[in-house]
Amino acid sequence: MQSPAQPASNSSSNGFSVPQQAFGPPNQFQAGTNIPSETFGQQSSPNNFYGPPVQQPQFYAQPSQQPTAGGFHPGNLNNFQQSGFTQVPTTNSYNQPGYAQFPGASSYPSNNFTQQAEEQKRNPKIAMIITIAVILLVVVGGSIGGYLYVKKNAATTTIQVPTTLAPTSVPRGKPLFSDTLTNNNSGWDLTSKPGEFSVKIGNGSMVLEDDNNKLFSELIPGGRNFSNFFFTADAILSKGSQNNGYGIYIRGASNQSFDIATYYRFELYGDGTFAIFKGSVDGTGTSTSSFLVNYLQSTAIQKQGKINHIAISTQGPTMTFSVNGQVLQTVTDNTYSSGSIAFFVSNLPHSAPGAQATFSNISVYPPQS
Repeated sequence: MQSPAQPASNSSSNGFSVPQQAFGPPNQFQAGTNIPSETFGQQSSPNNFYGPPVQQPQFYAQPSQQPTAGGFHPGNLNNFQQSGFTQVPTTNSYNQPGYAQFPGASSYPSNNFTQQAEEQKRNPKIAMIITIAVILLVVVGGSIGGYLYVKKNAATTTIQVPTTLAPTSVPRGKPLFSDTLTNNNSGWDLTSKPGEFSVKIGNGSMVLEDDNNKLFSELIPGGRNFSNFFFTADAILSKGSQNNGYGIYIRGASNQSFDIATYYRFELYGDGTFAIFKGSVDGTGTSTSSFLVNYLQSTAIQKQGKINHIAISTQGPTMTFSVNGQVLQTVTDNTYSSGSIAFFVSNLPHSAPGAQATFSNISVYPPQS
């Protein structure tokens, strides 16, 4: 009697013949974006006054006579010091930090007309400077905004799998194994336990079901080993949550405790993800699994309820895994050179009990290279 193989857990230390947690598709995380802040200028100091035209900068002293309210001090029209206002600079006096004193510069003119003309002359220059500054801020701000937009979208972009197409021609050579699955003439192990696991053959398909949140597998009958080959089959997750898995074991081998202790396992999930595992045996004889390819999303994989055409090609240590004519991954590993082929369905522990996978058009051909 064949006992069901057990699911792998989300650690790399679980086997397949005792209850354990099976692998599931990955959780998705939304990438965040840290938006930097920028300071475009520094507020000027209120103590940075213009000084009179002397060799060293200094402040005007408070006039001894109080100015009349709202006007200039009557008695000196050249003195523009008003209550609450700093000394108005002369256009010819640039004695401030960073500017040299112009030689032969005169002080304030003696009439208001000249002062107004000078102020009118300065105003267009100030307006031009402000306009240029605003334009620069708009350009710089737009560049920063564009960069942050691209960065944010780049952060949410999903991983793309290879787009190389697998051969779609009819495989050459006589099949090493093939079954129409119209009956059980090949001698499949039909051991079932209602409410836990079951296998059915007929009407051109093989239906595997697990109702106990475990992994249930079915070996190609006859204890046959396959080394280099080209495998094809159609498969569908026909029942259960889209988090459940199904797929193929290759180059498998058993030990005293496990029907499939060492192996390579190609697993598809109902949500369109896939993973590739490697099974090993530790010093105690316990089967453990590890990732060769961690969970990846692929648009080539049809989701739950739709048929996927699976193809696996092995040649020495090189193994190529394809779905619906698209190569998902090529792996090189020389640990196992031959072994059994098996089909499985995985009812993951965090899913509702009950997962069913249906397989059809099963064939194993010689290598096609």
